[in-house]
Amino acid sequence: MQGQAQVFSLTHHLRLLWMMFLSCICLTACQLPKNQALSSEESRPKLSLSKQSTAEVLQNYNVWLDADNYQNNVAQGLTGYYALDNSFLSLASRIHMIRHAKYQIDVQYYIWADDEIGHILLAELLNAAERGVQVRLIIDDQNGTDLDQTLIALSQHPNFQIKLYNPYKYRYFRVADYLLRAKQINRRMHNKLLIADGFVALTGGRNVSNEYFEASQDFQFSDMDVMFVGTAVAQASQVFANFWTDELSYPVTQMIEKPADHALETQRKHYQEFLSEQRSSARLQKVEEMIREYGQGRQYEWTEAHFVGDNPSKTKGNGKDDDLIANQISHLIATPAQRISIVSAYFVPQKAGTANLTAQSIAGVKSTILTNSLVANDVAMVHAFYQKYRRDLVESGVKLYEFKPYIHRKEKSWYEVLTGNVLPAKSRDRSSLHAKFFLSDDQVFIGSFNCDPRSMNLNTEVGLVIRSPSLANAIETQLEQYLPYIAYQVQLDNQGQLIWLERFENGQSKTHHQEPQTTAFQRGLVKIISWLPIESMM
Repeated sequence: MQGQAQVFSLTHHLRLLWMMFLSCICLTACQLPKNQALSSEESRPKLSLSKQSTAEVLQNYNVWLDADNYQNNVAQGLTGYYALDNSFLSLASRIHMIRHAKYQIDVQYYIWADDEIGHILLAELLNAAERGVQVRLIIDDQNGTDLDQTLIALSQHPNFQIKLYNPYKYRYFRVADYLLRAKQINRRMHNKLLIADGFVALTGGRNVSNEYFEASQDFQFSDMDVMFVGTAVAQASQVFANFWTDELSYPVTQMIEKPADHALETQRKHYQEFLSEQRSSARLQKVEEMIREYGQGRQYEWTEAHFVGDNPSKTKGNGKDDDLIANQISHLIATPAQRISIVSAYFVPQKAGTANLTAQSIAGVKSTILTNSLVANDVAMVHAFYQKYRRDLVESGVKLYEFKPYIHRKEKSWYEVLTGNVLPAKSRDRSSLHAKFFLSDDQVFIGSFNCDPRSMNLNTEVGLVIRSPSLANAIETQLEQYLPYIAYQVQLDNQGQLIWLERFENGQSKTHHQEPQTTAFQRGLVKIISWLPIESMM
C-alpha cells in the first residue's frame, strides 16, 4: 500500500509539473515581446513647432483658407472645416497636405493597401522625408503583410518612422494568433487620421486603397472625409500621440525581418520611376491645379468643433468614461429634438439603440437611416444582425434606406480622365457604402465610427463633431435628393410585410417583396447566422 501511495504521489506531482509547463507555454505564446521603442529613447529628435511662425505655415496651406481671420478664429477656440464627399478632392487634399508640410506629418490608418493609391501616398511621404519632414506612420496590423518589405525599407530613412499597432505575434502564421490570442487581436485600431505640421488635419471613413477613391478594378466605396484647421487639430494631435507612445505600437524594425542591403535606395529609385511614369505624373502634376479649381469659391466654415477619439486602453479592454469615443460623443451631442439622420456602412443598433430610435421617431423626431443592402454589404455577417431590427424601426416611422449594389456613374471618374485607364462599367458602377456620419439637430459627426457594437466596444475610432446648422441642412438636403435613387426604401405593405421600394430617375418605381438581388440561399444563410450568439462582435 505504501508503494502504491508513493507511485500515486509521484504521478500526481508529474501531472502538476506537466500542467504548469503547459500553462507557461500558453502564457508565453499569448504574450507579445517587449516593445523595444519603450525601453530606450528614440534616436530621432522631438520636434517643437511652437517657434514656427503662424504666417509661415499659413502660406503653405492657403487653399480655401482665409489667412486674415485665421488667428482671430483660433483665439476664439473655433475650428475651420471643409467636408470632402468627392473622392478625387479627398485624395488631392491628402497629397496637398503632404506636399506642403515643412516640419512633421503624423498618419494612422486601419488599412493601407499594396496598390496604386497606397504607393502614391507612400511615395509622397518618402518625398516629404527627403525634404527633411519628420514622418510618423501607424498602421493597424490587421492590414496584413503585403507591404512588409516596403515598410521596412522606408523605415531605414532617418526621417521616416513606422509602427504597427496591436501586431500579430505570429504575423506569417496568423491562425496561431486566432487560436491563442483571439481576445487580443479581435480589438483593432480603426482610426483614419492625417495631420500636417500640427496645423491641418483630415479624418473620415476612407482607408488608403483604390476602392476608397473610385480607382478600383473591382468595386467602389462611397465615403466621406473632413479636412479641418484650428482648435480641433490640437485635440487630434493628442489622440495620435496617445497611440504613438502606447505599448501596442511596435516599430516595424522589431516585427519585420531586417531588409536587404540598400533596400531604401532600391525603394527610392522604384518610387522615382513610379511617379515619373507618364500616366502617374500626369495625374499628380495636375493635383495642385485641380484642387484649386475645386476650391474656388469655397472657404472653411469656422465654428465650434471637437475632435473625439478612443484611448488605446480600449484595445486592452480597460477603457472607461472619457477614454471611450461613445461617451465623448454623448457628452457633446444631446438627444435630438427635431431631426436625426444616420449614415453607417455597418449598422447594428441592438435593442437599446433600436428602442431610442423608435421612441424618438414616435415622439416626432424626423428620423432617417442609410446603411448597406445585403448585396451591397462587403461584410454580410453584419447584415444578419442588422436585419433583426428593421421591422421595429420602420413601424415607428423611421425612414430606412438600404444602399444599392450598383450606382450608375454617367461620367468618367477622375481616375479614368487623368490616367487614360478605363474601368469596366460593371466595376465602376458596383458600389458599397462605407461612409460613417450622422446629424442630430444642428450637430454633425464625420469619422470612422460605425453605429454597431464593434465600434462601440471593440475597435478604436476617431472623428470630428461639428456644430453647424448649414452643414446639417446641406446633408439633409442631399439625402432627400439622392436617397430615393441610390437606395431601396424599406417599408411595410398593407399586410404588414416588409417591402423594398426602388425608384428610378424617370419617375417609375418597382416594389420588391424580397431583399433585392438576393437568392433564397443568401437570405436563409443570413437568417441562420442571426441566431448565433456573436452580435456583440459585429
